Amino acid sequence: MSVADAHLHLDFFANPEVFAREAQACGLQAFANSVTPQGFAATTAATQGMPHVRVGLGLHPWWVDKASLDVFFDLLPQTRWIGEVGIDLSPKRAHHERQINTFAQIAERCAHDGGKVLSLHSVRAADVVLDILEKTGCTRSCTCVFHWFSGSTEALWRAIRAGCWFSVNEMQASTRRATEQLKLIPADRLLLETDLPPAEDATTSVEDVVASLERARDHLERIRQQPMAEQLARNWERLAW
Repeated sequence: MSVADAHLHLDFFANPEVFAREAQACGLQAFANSVTPQGFAATTAATQGMPHVRVGLGLHPWWVDKASLDVFFDLLPQTRWIGEVGIDLSPKRAHHERQINTFAQIAERCAHDGGKVLSLHSVRAADVVLDILEKTGCTRSCTCVFHWFSGSTEALWRAIRAGCWFSVNEMQASTRRATEQLKLIPADRLLLETDLPPAEDATTSVEDVVASLERARDHLERIRQQPMAEQLARNWERLAW
């Protein structure tokens, strides 16, 4: 049974092509989120002929002042995989209004095109992100995956009712809040992720990624008191194909 990472930053690795080939050799599949359109283009070029890597077209909220939305839209027809996109309203992050406006335009275009898979950043912004997803129709025409969900339980229920999915990493799954929230999510809408590497980094290995995914799965099994490996594999296959 192959293992899948639903939120990995391949554009942060020193040599994405080498990492992707090592991942292929060990059966690791990935949704490789980029943080800028340029990162998407570079990672796509580095992983040509490697179908186990789905490269996401991203415009991360931390990069909204450094990346072009026009370039993002020029590249949008090339892929159904969109990420990382979203909103971060924590006080230490800037350009809140620009983040909201940028994400609203991305969600509107994705909703219009349909069939996209979005990996969503939503720090202190789950309800704002949901407002936009629902207003634009993105929750109806696309698959919306909350990456490392950290919102309230009320926002979680709202996202569940809207049909959203959730990718879970080991750090998230070890928190007290997640211990309660991860019991509530339908089993067929859960995915594993690592969010690795933590920054532009040359030391994170394929083995590190697989080990992190296994620890996240172990946390989920402990919290939900049931085996999860087969269910998680089915979920990934349904999403990816």
